Amino acid sequence: MSISFLTARTGLIAQQQGLNIYANNIANVNTVGFKPLRPSFAECIYTLQTPDGGQPRREQFQTGHGQYVMKTDFMWSESSFVASDQPLDFALPNDGFFMTLDRNGNTFLTRDGAFGISFTGENWELVNGFGDFVLDYDMNRITVPFEVDANGNVTVDIDYGEVERMIGVFSVDNNWGLEQSANNRFIVTDRSGAAVANPELDKVRCALEMSATDIAGDMVRIIETQRSYQLNARVLRISDELMTTINNLR
Repeated sequence: MSISFLTARTGLIAQQQGLNIYANNIANVNTVGFKPLRPSFAECIYTLQTPDGGQPRREQFQTGHGQYVMKTDFMWSESSFVASDQPLDFALPNDGFFMTLDRNGNTFLTRDGAFGISFTGENWELVNGFGDFVLDYDMNRITVPFEVDANGNVTVDIDYGEVERMIGVFSVDNNWGLEQSANNRFIVTDRSGAAVANPELDKVRCALEMSATDIAGDMVRIIETQRSYQLNARVLRISDELMTTINNLR
């Protein structure tokens, strides 16, 4: 099969993958604490060609075979903060993370500090919007004191300052080694290193960190990706037409 056909095919696949990444960034423009991804493209292997396809000669030349998405990188730039009237909203003016625990016992890191309290059957506990438990510096669930009167009415006594002091902030050695997960969460990997409690990292109460998506930049990259996709599709079509013509001549 024609090299140009296969080269254009790799270009189509890579540009489609890049388009998916940019589209996901823009889709999360209003997601609290979202960190966008940036695809890194690389060229495929090169082969040595000769004009007549025979024995190697001085007129040899190299031919590339397209591109592929080599990796994706997080864009860890700090985004803007917005003030909130919710006393259980928190933002991190640093590279730290909150740690959460889901119902299956799995721990995650997140920059989303929109918290609330929920009754779990025995206690009132601090949770995020997905119902995951927010952990303290010792990786324990945070319980909020409450009282039940003689009529069975429940009164939750929240000391917001104490809750703020209890909420754990964690850091890893390599933020770029984290793996992105659903529900605005990150998973610790061998490349990121273990999550370690870091009481020296500050928290800002009554504030939320907005998405770090660069709308203008991603829109430009989408246009570039679309144009590249169209050109690769045109090369593929032309290559297919040439092969069809050659086969008909035979």
